[in-house]
Amino acid sequence: MTHFIRVSKLSALTFFLLGAGLNLHAQELTFLGGDMTINTDLKRSSYTWQVDYRQDLYRNLAASVAYINEGHVAGHRRDGTALELWGVLPIFNNQLSLALGAGPYYYYDTQPLPGGNSANIHGTALIISLSATYYFSDRWFARFMINRITPSTDIKVETAAVGIGFWFGRDKKPTPGKLGDTADEQYYVTENEVTAFAGQSIVNTLFSAKSIAYALEYRRGIMPHLDWTASAIYEGDPKIVRRNGFALQLWPVNTFFHERIAVGLGVGPYVFIDEKHPVTTTTQKIPVAVAPMVSLTCSARLSEHWLVRMVWDRVVSNYNRDSDIFLVGLGYRWPQ
Repeated sequence: MTHFIRVSKLSALTFFLLGAGLNLHAQELTFLGGDMTINTDLKRSSYTWQVDYRQDLYRNLAASVAYINEGHVAGHRRDGTALELWGVLPIFNNQLSLALGAGPYYYYDTQPLPGGNSANIHGTALIISLSATYYFSDRWFARFMINRITPSTDIKVETAAVGIGFWFGRDKKPTPGKLGDTADEQYYVTENEVTAFAGQSIVNTLFSAKSIAYALEYRRGIMPHLDWTASAIYEGDPKIVRRNGFALQLWPVNTFFHERIAVGLGVGPYVFIDEKHPVTTTTQKIPVAVAPMVSLTCSARLSEHWLVRMVWDRVVSNYNRDSDIFLVGLGYRWPQ
């Protein structure tokens, strides 16, 4: 339950980043890759990669949500989600931007246990970040970013990464404007959608057991830029789990390019049965359990009724069986 409360707080804050009721400016999506180093042992290093969504609140204040993968070092495979506020300094006629950010980082660390098993350690840390962004066209920019992640009971690391980003704003330059699409589209409500998915599930253990996964989702907007979904999910049979269930989620969403592209973040309960994790009682052999599920999605409209949608689900277990479910699906939509 503690994990669910923390994730729910993150989703609520994310709603303010994606919600259409604020007079917000630029929406920037960046993909970065680089190096990670443990700050107590410079010889222990690995790769890092990061996906970052940043939203200008005012000229000198921004907020961001980011997924950070810290790579693999002996005894640790850690990744997580960061929520940061940024002080921003535009210079050289807004061609270059320097920023300092800080906020909470909720992480998942896979650590080895005796006997070849592993534990999924969940925790919260402070993240402090520096970035430099160069806008080399009306839409595209390059970004260099340094992160310092300092949990109290886990490894403290620094990451340095460089990447390319795209600005999704209304006009062509990162100038003050409204969130996402045009003024009329600020009040867009998602129509009824049914989408069938296929993809892969990966259990977060030392050996990253994989399987083919399937899902069926019904989606409907309940107010401008807020959806709810009901999903049936089968995670396949990656040997160490055999999990399937039903998820209910709320999704802050935003649209771009005249509603052709939509992005969103979902959170909610995942009610499942894991046939590889039975309860050791005589009355209940196959348990029904609940776990938080956090998801990212992006969709593109192919026509008036058809769309393609990608979803990344993270199942946050309490018995060392976290998993990532990567899905791609074809959907059909109709008016409410």
